[in-house]
Amino acid sequence: MDSSYSLISVSWLDVLIGSGLIAVAIGFSYFQGFRLEKDLVIGAVRSVLQLVFIGYALMYIFNITSVWPTSGILLLMALIAAITARGRIRPPYPGAIPILWFSMAVGSFVSVAFITLIAIRNPQAISPRYLVPLGSMMIGNALNGLSLGGERFRSELLAQRDRVESLLAMGATSARAAADCTRAAFVAAMIPTLNMMMVIGLIQIPGIMTGQILAGVNPLDAARYQLLVIFMMAGGKVIVMTLALHLGGRKYFTRSHQLRTELL
Repeated sequence: MDSSYSLISVSWLDVLIGSGLIAVAIGFSYFQGFRLEKDLVIGAVRSVLQLVFIGYALMYIFNITSVWPTSGILLLMALIAAITARGRIRPPYPGAIPILWFSMAVGSFVSVAFITLIAIRNPQAISPRYLVPLGSMMIGNALNGLSLGGERFRSELLAQRDRVESLLAMGATSARAAADCTRAAFVAAMIPTLNMMMVIGLIQIPGIMTGQILAGVNPLDAARYQLLVIFMMAGGKVIVMTLALHLGGRKYFTRSHQLRTELL
């Protein structure tokens, strides 16, 4: 870090002034008839409340020395993400929340554990200061995948209903009959992450790298951290989506491999 560099402190007045951009967005939405004013206001208010809350909460969490309370916090985050993802799948399939929660928890645990225990190999990496931010980024990224993939799987089943039922009638298992639907859903879920990986550093300096650079960290050090995060999110998302589509896809079929059309 440059010894002459000092982090610019941002006051609440600065934040208030910055919120003027939200006011501009609301004005554009109103005059153009986009009808997003309410969502923008609610989103802005929730952003303030949630970030202030997590800011105070992290001040306490970072003082925790045991890994178990931190694991509980991440499991709670995964549960909230699972509930949110379930709301995007309409109508939701039976047992959606436990399946999505399990998929989210396993994928996030495996990817974060690999990065902290195997890649970084530093005892400090299993402290809340590392685990909570890394876990939250993994869970947030997986949430987008679950929402996109879950809805895409259902819509593909609906579009390919005749084909799927024909395959089932000829003796195919539900997994075989829905293989193309699963593949399309998996690709749809991974597209945002793949797009990010293709252009990262060219048209976008991503979040963790930007934050570290603003804090005065050497850009190359920041780039290494960002690479670990990218690999964590991509690998973890594959695990999450594989589990979610495999376990959730079964719910659209009966035990005798018949399509449950009422879920479409």
